[in-house]
Formats: sequence, structure tokens, C-alpha cells
Amino acid sequence: MIKRVFIAAALIAMASPAAADFANGWDAYLKQDYATARQEWQPLAESGDAKAQYAIGIVYAKGQGVEQNFAEAVRWFTSAAEQGNPNARYLLGYMYRLGQGVERDPVKAYMWFDLAAGGGLASAAQARDLLADDMSADQIAAAQALIEADRGGD
Repeated sequence: MIKRVFIAAALIAMASPAAADFANGWDAYLKQDYATARQEWQPLAESGDAKAQYAIGIVYAKGQGVEQNFAEAVRWFTSAAEQGNPNARYLLGYMYRLGQGVERDPVKAYMWFDLAAGGGLASAAQARDLLADDMSADQIAAAQALIEADRGGD
């Protein structure tokens, strides 16, 4: 029991600097100090932190403190989305729907919207359903096959 408590405390202590760095970045972002926000988030994003990857994607998508770069935003959103971040999945859906930073692809847009909806974003389900109105049955079937593959064939 004591060993488990010690391990849990050690894991919390190791996670705290990253959480503090993200929080520092968030504080800077709210103050519109985008350079500092990106400076705080970049190392976290590069080390695989999905929340920081999503945040860096936002900075590039909006051109906040950097030149707007949809392709770079897609890169960061994809990294976060592949780890299950529903917000990144939702924004990737829009980027594929609009062709921002990627070639327009309703099948991938549908897939990302559906995966985001599965993460609890009601707005993603609405976006998916609106998109489906403009898709063929074959496109929807292709999207559902991608979704099934992403879920590991559950």
C-alpha cells in the first residue's frame, strides 16, 4: 500500500512541471502573449503531450504570434487527434472539410467529426451529420470503414 502511494506521489510530482508549463502557457495565451505561450507549449508538444499539441495547432491555425500556417496546424492537430484529443479531432474535421492545410476530403472530415463526437463533443456530431447530407452513400461507407479501423475493429 505504501509503495503504491509513493509511486502515485512520484508520478504526480513528475507530471507537475508539465502541468505547470502548460498552465504558464495558458496564462500567457489569455494575455495574448502568444510567443510566451508557444515557448511554454512547444517542448511539451514535441514530447508528445496531446493538450500542448492541440494548443500549438490553434496558434498556427489562427496565426497567433506566428505566421498563419494551416499545414502546420494540421500536423499538430493530427498528433493530438491520434492520441484521442476530441478537440483536435473536431478541428481536423473542419480542416479536411474546408481544405485548409490539406486537400479537401469529406471522407476524412466525416471520420474526424465522428471520432470527436465519440469523445463527447455534441457539436462534432452535428457537423458530421450536416456533412453527411452532402455525401454519397459510398463516401459515408468509406468514412465508416476508416472509423472502424481507427477503433481497432471493435
